[in-house]
Amino acid sequence: MYFRTLISVLECTPVAADTMSSLQSGLKRLVMRRNSFSIFSSIMVQAGFALGYVTAFAWGIYGLDIGTVTFGTLAAFLQLVAQVQRPVVELARQVPVFIGALTSVERIDELNSMPLEEQGEPVILGGKAGVRVENVTFTYPGGRRKVLEHFTYDFKPGSLTAVLGETGSGKSTLVRLILALLQPDGGNITLYDKTRPVPVSPLTRGNFVYVPQGNTLVSGTLRDNLLLGNPEATDGQMREALHTAAADFVRELPQGLDTPCGEMGTGISEGQAQRIAIARGLLRPGNIVLLDEPTSSLDSDTERTLLERLSHTIQGKTLIIITHQEQTARLCNAVIRMHPVGSPGK
Repeated sequence: MYFRTLISVLECTPVAADTMSSLQSGLKRLVMRRNSFSIFSSIMVQAGFALGYVTAFAWGIYGLDIGTVTFGTLAAFLQLVAQVQRPVVELARQVPVFIGALTSVERIDELNSMPLEEQGEPVILGGKAGVRVENVTFTYPGGRRKVLEHFTYDFKPGSLTAVLGETGSGKSTLVRLILALLQPDGGNITLYDKTRPVPVSPLTRGNFVYVPQGNTLVSGTLRDNLLLGNPEATDGQMREALHTAAADFVRELPQGLDTPCGEMGTGISEGQAQRIAIARGLLRPGNIVLLDEPTSSLDSDTERTLLERLSHTIQGKTLIIITHQEQTARLCNAVIRMHPVGSPGK
């Protein structure tokens, strides 16, 4: 429904219909070729066996005529031919099944060959925590352009920092590196508190509250979406998170938290879906809050309300906001301005 609405608004229905028709025609052609080959091969196998059976029968009749074969011998021989043919036919029918199973095994083997993330007990820092990025360089596999080069910054515990920059400057990449979803080509990223520094890894993700960019709601009710952040959250905790995320509109809905929504928030507005996603993230425990373009679909008043409530509610936590909006940056007490590697501003 979401993409149908998008296509209708863009007035691309004829183009989309032609593309879909072309794809369906191609699929139909491939399916027909497969079915035709299956039918042809089955007919040829059956014809071959029938010819063999007829040949054996004709040989038996000829033997009866000249007296070299008895009727009992002919009957036994024909039964033997049928018993030999039947297993061969069944074996031939298993060939496509074997090919499909072999393909599935290859896919499973491909998944098993993927490197596993580090396993072990989660590493959780107590109290205020910060993130120190030191001399980090990163290039995506297969790419030639460096996304980050010798990047250094200290997100101090309890700070409110806006990471500002144009598209392609490496803002979201920085978030993925901090979350250990990517590994830097050089440099170090560590979490630290008053007691110790810890290198970031999959085991340190429990220290983060992360709200990804875009509409990330799943099909279900608003309650279902919020419980993804914390399955043990109470209604009171969910209402508190919604208030912090400037999503008090949920209380005014006829079904409240049990209001259904479709995939990617179908049934509610883009801004409402974004605020619910923020509330879902706030239900997670963690002392470092990472928000990737959290206000891209919000008006200026709602954005200000959201950031003011966040700054008061998450006292003691480190807040990092990825944004390209200057007005968002002005509401933070520290700003990083990122530029694409090699640009004049770098």
